[in-house]
Amino acid sequence: MSLTPDLEALASHPYAITDPKRVPAQRYYSTDFAQLEKDKLWSHVWQVACRLEDLPETGDYIEYEINDQSILVVRESDSRIKAYYNACRHRATALGNGAGTFHGRQIVCPYHGWRWDLDGENTYVYASRRGFTPACLDKDNLRLREVQVGTWGGMVFVNMDAEAPPLEQYLDGIAKVLDPIAFDRMRVRWWRHVILPCNWKMAQEAFLEAYHVMQAHPSLSMGAADDDYDLDAFAGDFECFDDGHAHMRHPTTGDLPVKGMTKAEYFIQYNNALYFGTDAFVTEREMFIQQGLLDKDIPDDEFPAKFFEALYEYAQGAGIPLPPPVTDTTGYGHIFPNLTFLPGYGTNIIYRSRPNGDDPESCIFEVWAVQIPGADAGEPERPVLEGPIPVEEWPQIFQEDFRNVIGQQKGVRGFGVDDLMMSGPYEAMIINNHRTIDRYLSRD
Repeated sequence: MSLTPDLEALASHPYAITDPKRVPAQRYYSTDFAQLEKDKLWSHVWQVACRLEDLPETGDYIEYEINDQSILVVRESDSRIKAYYNACRHRATALGNGAGTFHGRQIVCPYHGWRWDLDGENTYVYASRRGFTPACLDKDNLRLREVQVGTWGGMVFVNMDAEAPPLEQYLDGIAKVLDPIAFDRMRVRWWRHVILPCNWKMAQEAFLEAYHVMQAHPSLSMGAADDDYDLDAFAGDFECFDDGHAHMRHPTTGDLPVKGMTKAEYFIQYNNALYFGTDAFVTEREMFIQQGLLDKDIPDDEFPAKFFEALYEYAQGAGIPLPPPVTDTTGYGHIFPNLTFLPGYGTNIIYRSRPNGDDPESCIFEVWAVQIPGADAGEPERPVLEGPIPVEEWPQIFQEDFRNVIGQQKGVRGFGVDDLMMSGPYEAMIINNHRTIDRYLSRD
């Protein structure tokens, strides 16, 4: 995909990108730009509202909020999910808050007792004959207003634009790339969030490039200096799609990112850093397997291959349906506008960033740690969102990223900054994200 579109055609709104390598700083703090995103992006784009685990039983619901909109996502049946604007058709009272269950298949307004079936059809209006004209009681008028809904990878997506193409069409290219990762088999280990004093894009972009790793994450770069760290061996090659989605292919070089280390040394230290620094990418399961190999006499160059051999042997015995190794993608990917995946070994870290109300310099940042469970895991429990958790209480690597975006937001308003410079090779996913935002904002 070319990263040089007809930028003139997209420059019909304030702070549009006219040079693909430069992002106007105002996009991260302008209230006018945030309002444009609210009106033309968030109201028309597919976005993840929840996970399927949030709705295990018929009648279960969860509330999803974006800007000033509240949407109820409801399990109507074993095979069907519905989404509605969270407002009573009588006097707009919210019908649900947070998460819960609508018992007896009835959505009941807490104010005046009006009721709806889970399919959105009104089933009861208190004192209907005495209090309301026939026009008020029109069956179609009383239906709950629906929001488009779709599912992929164990997640539920919503779109407030009734004319938007279906989710399958929206995800077509990126879904084909990421399907082999087996997101649909993964279950939530933990789900946490933080309120960050930065724009939602600023927070997301920290995870759309690996260019920062050498400086920001000493435990991952292992103290390597510039000349000793091969970013091309670590970052690979990005494939960006015209709809804003992107992923990273495997590096074309077989070299290690850190010079002077054996394959075993790098692999072991990298796993250790991710285990202690995230508690998500690498879990106790992988550390148990790695520890078992340390007691064996394995040549350094063969250690990573032996690890994966042991991992799949362990998975087979434990009934863990790991997918075959993927060759077309690293699994590090992005679904436009605000979902990012960082892959592990049958594990994943999933990030979602979104505006915190109408403040362009505050965002809700969520992290799901997911993993493919074993045969003895039983039915998944309904995830509980933890937090907001203060920055200083997150694992080390998260802290490093959060502090950087907080500092970045502080600096972006400075008189010394007109725009943010982007690297075509290393920050391609960020450039692609902004280009796609401009496509939405430029629509009539």
